[in-house]
Amino acid sequence: MIPCTEFIPAYSELFTFLENKRGRKEVDRYWKWLFDPENDSVPLDGYLQREGIKGFFSNYAISLSEEAADFTNFCSEKGGWYKGVMHYCPSKGRLLELQKKVPTFVPYHDYCLHCDNYRLSAEKAGFGYIFDFEGMDEARCVEFAYDPAKFDGRVIVDEDTLILDRRASDNEYFHRQFHASLSNSLNYLGENYDTEAIEEFLTMYMKDVFPYVLTACADTGLKAIADFEKQMYAEEKSSDLLTAEISEDGKKLTVKVSKCPAREYLKSNNLVISEYFGYADTVPLKVLAESAGAAFTVISYDDETGAAEYEFTI
Repeated sequence: MIPCTEFIPAYSELFTFLENKRGRKEVDRYWKWLFDPENDSVPLDGYLQREGIKGFFSNYAISLSEEAADFTNFCSEKGGWYKGVMHYCPSKGRLLELQKKVPTFVPYHDYCLHCDNYRLSAEKAGFGYIFDFEGMDEARCVEFAYDPAKFDGRVIVDEDTLILDRRASDNEYFHRQFHASLSNSLNYLGENYDTEAIEEFLTMYMKDVFPYVLTACADTGLKAIADFEKQMYAEEKSSDLLTAEISEDGKKLTVKVSKCPAREYLKSNNLVISEYFGYADTVPLKVLAESAGAAFTVISYDDETGAAEYEFTI
């Protein structure tokens, strides 16, 4: 399983993967598809339809808090404008932090530009939209939206202006909506490429993002695999759903998952579960096994719940 806390590197890797396959235009094509407000997969779209310009404020109050961002957001319904000041983006910030931990990791060169596709929802709702990416190399940016029928060109903060000022330390990084983003990403690869491309992408993700784990697998074998799986489920706050036991002779690791927390989240929120979602469970394990020099076997896998049993043998 790829926990929601590990999605951002996978997102960046997907952009790189698509560009390597079909060029930079393919990345734009994917973004347009992913952010298309007509497919009901963008939460911002619903907020704007229900609340007007205030929808920007309401949407980001939730998503940026769950992502533990450093931000200050303003909204004046009277003046017809919204301004979001990102002091430190949790997404780009995590990529920069990962690069320090894994010097060989290279974030996608235009990573921040994917956020500009929120303009599709803004323009559908009839709003003007400006995105200032100055400072993106330091994980900073400014988003501004306005209602042409109300906005007079002046940004005036007064007693009627909504203001939300948050620091990363105010919240815990745990944005489970990222499971929906991963599901959509796998659907795109499955529908526009094939299952081999999905395996190739997930293998690339493991090798680029977790080389130190693969090295540990080569050094300590099954123990490193067990430790990694326990860490992933702990990050998803689902340690109770996983057991990983190594046999007495140290030659077999049995991993059992009672249910997949990502699938459970998607199902409980009526979000699409990709038919290819199981690849995100099995391919990373296959990569770990290969690094450890172990045989990997899927004993059982339930597509409905994600309940599974795996064996690694050396």
